[in-house]
This record gives sequence, C-alpha cells and structure tokens, in this order.
Amino acid sequence: MVRTQEYVLRCSHDNGLTFEEIVRQQWTFSQDGSNKEVEDHLVAISNVSVLELIITPDITNENVFGSLEQLRLA
Repeated sequence: MVRTQEYVLRCSHDNGLTFEEIVRQQWTFSQDGSNKEVEDHLVAISNVSVLELIITPDITNENVFGSLEQLRLA
C-alpha cells in the first residue's frame, strides 16, 4: 500500500485564536521503500501559548490511521 502522509506544525501566541504555520511536510510511504519517517526541526519562537501538530495519515483516504511514536520538545 502506498500512501502520502502530511503533517502541519503550527503555533499560536494568543491562546489559539490565530495560528502561525511553522512547517508543513508530505511524505510518501510504500511497502517496498520508505516505511518510516523521522523529522528534526529546530525553530526559535517565543511567547507561544499553543503548539499544535496536525497529522493526516493519508491525504487521499480519511479512513487511514497513523501513529506518533515520539514527540520531544525542549
């Protein structure tokens, strides 16, 4: 099965009234090739009240589920 996942990382400085997009990334998974995605992003933002990660496991099929193994913030 081939599927394209998208995730968006965004932040809010006003308790979620408005959001600023930090990164948007798409990745295509396949059984014979890429089956794992690892991303590292270094950003300098301040006065953040909300940090939101939106994962769309398959941009063409809303019935597909994904999982997040680890999220680290410092």
